[in-house]
Amino acid sequence: MVFSLFKKKKAAQPQPFKNRVEFCITNLSLGSADAYDILMERDDIDIEESGCTSHCEICEQGIFAIVNGEIITAENAETLVQAIDEELKQNPLF
Repeated sequence: MVFSLFKKKKAAQPQPFKNRVEFCITNLSLGSADAYDILMERDDIDIEESGCTSHCEICEQGIFAIVNGEIITAENAETLVQAIDEELKQNPLF
């Protein structure tokens, strides 16, 4: 029996592309956390948290998220989720 140090790994299943939504940690504490919680339950979205997204002026004015590179702002978490859904319909990743 021959033992190989270099075993071949099984081919991983290709992961489907997901839309990316990024939240600023500071903005989560300012009100976007409810939107974050709602979106975390969805399978079609990959959620990321950033320490700072370098959009401090937007962060000071209200809640926001970055959807596939586009900044989405809203007055409250409910309208933020609606705006994110609208952005994903108009400009999906795939």
